[in-house]
Amino acid sequence: MSELRKIVLILGNGFDLDLGLKTSYKDFWESEFCPNKYPAPLIHHLNQRWQDNLEAVKWYDLENELLYYYCIRKDNRSFPDVLEPELLEYVRSFDRYKYTCDSFSGIDERMEELVRLGYGEYHKIKTWASIPLQEDFKHSPFWRDHKALILIKKELCKYLNSINIRDYNRESVALKVLFAAEKAWESGDFLNIYTFNYTPLPVDYGNGFKDIVHYVHGNCESGKIIVGTKDDLSLDSNYDFLQKSFDPAYNPPAIVADLLEADEVIIFGHSLGENDRQYFKAFFNQQVDYTRPRSKDITIFTKDEASEVQIKRSLQQMTDGNLSMLRCMNNVKMIRTANLSEDQEVLLEFLVNHHIERLHAENLIGKLLHEYS
Repeated sequence: MSELRKIVLILGNGFDLDLGLKTSYKDFWESEFCPNKYPAPLIHHLNQRWQDNLEAVKWYDLENELLYYYCIRKDNRSFPDVLEPELLEYVRSFDRYKYTCDSFSGIDERMEELVRLGYGEYHKIKTWASIPLQEDFKHSPFWRDHKALILIKKELCKYLNSINIRDYNRESVALKVLFAAEKAWESGDFLNIYTFNYTPLPVDYGNGFKDIVHYVHGNCESGKIIVGTKDDLSLDSNYDFLQKSFDPAYNPPAIVADLLEADEVIIFGHSLGENDRQYFKAFFNQQVDYTRPRSKDITIFTKDEASEVQIKRSLQQMTDGNLSMLRCMNNVKMIRTANLSEDQEVLLEFLVNHHIERLHAENLIGKLLHEYS
């Protein structure tokens, strides 16, 4: 590796998870920060969707679900609101100053139902009540859906900023890959890091990599992040807000151009899912174009066999069914962090090829095998 190379490192949520950070969808949705009580049909849908298997949900599942939610809502014009029409009208016309023993005989069953659902509150031994989000209930369902997505982004930033990012696993594959990228960079190779995470890099790298780290969807420290679907012409204007490109903060860096020009691409913990394929499709299509062959090193770090299969399916779709051609025309390697004992030789080759001495690389892998065993 005598010639200087252009390297692009792509980071997804699997990178943070490998570091041991609590940044999964489940961690957020079960936290005190999550607005999962907000009275929007979208929130109600999300609460119902995965209530029995939240552990398996990934962030790309949420983005896919946003589009799925719109589709079922569009196909079902009588899509229910969070409350039945009669109860919704009660909320909209409710006057807490008239809610006294003189105004109602006994307990108002409608307020009882609101309290049960988490949308109403009793005060002073049920003689005076309130509906905290009454004004929001007066707006249309899609208005509340829009606010729900805004709340998700706002509270997700708060949640991520509450995490101690210094408390990461020093003996993780993720950190060793970052170390390898740093060694290549220090040796003169050109490096750009594109992270789809909202969290900053580990503190040991944050300052040194400041000018070459690009946050594709924003970062939690700024309080402005992007959560949404791919572009979709079928969405009506009321639901444009579901698309990433309609977010006022959307200003993606030059990831597409850098991928096309790179000599090496490293992907760690990114699913290459449907809602992010606009960033990757041109690159992978280029790498199966046999009329203009240009072989590149492509290393993909994923968790296990199941996630490897998912990655291959995504590659199959982005290359229009030419996964075999992609592998024939490029040096494609897959490394599974949960199967490190099987993939250690591939990892060793990767580390050595990034200016890490073989003995040092072997020692690093030995520690990783102990950590992941």
